[in-house]
Amino acid sequence: MKFFTQAWWEAGCDNFGEVFRQYESYLSGVREHLPPALLELEAQHTLHDAELKSLEANVAEQSVLLVLNGWDRELQYKVRYALRFTGVSHLVQQLPAEELLEQEFGDLGYWECEWLQPEVEVRMLFVSSAMLAIRFTGFSFEHARREPLR
Repeated sequence: MKFFTQAWWEAGCDNFGEVFRQYESYLSGVREHLPPALLELEAQHTLHDAELKSLEANVAEQSVLLVLNGWDRELQYKVRYALRFTGVSHLVQQLPAEELLEQEFGDLGYWECEWLQPEVEVRMLFVSSAMLAIRFTGFSFEHARREPLR
């Protein structure tokens, strides 16, 4: 993670507003190079507190499919997200350092993207301290409402 780092999170998200301003400033400068669907996901949806349910990598097709159970942007109802990355050249999954894990990845805390000319990298930091990074050239996503919050 470049902006929303593990150290920043563990320190209680000090300078929360400043970190988000730096990330937004960065995104403004590279927006034209990012896939439109990625920008739409970032602007109109949220992956915050989503739970990773499935990760499917197809090496032959250079694709990765992530399925997450999350929320709408206003946290009013549950949403299932399917994120499809194509032209994948790099996938890294880093699990917590503990010897025995007692939980899954846990909720997604923060995610960010970076333009790496010509590829884009999405990085995700989960509450368990697990991290996921995917480098790709194409992106699409689908979302479907699951059920209302009660």
